[in-house]
Amino acid sequence: MADPNVVVVNGGKAGWFLAGALAIAALIGGYLYYDGYFDQQKSIELKIDVPKLELEGK
Repeated sequence: MADPNVVVVNGGKAGWFLAGALAIAALIGGYLYYDGYFDQQKSIELKIDVPKLELEGK
């Protein structure tokens, strides 16, 4: 008869690697948020001054 041995194989280390990468990304994102990186306004304000046009009536 064959031996009824059970072989258990682990799924690998990819899960731990992804969890570690996610934790590092969260730490970096938290640091940038705390430092005010996301609050910096990087927009350009464009203002055009046009003389007022007045039409005289009859």
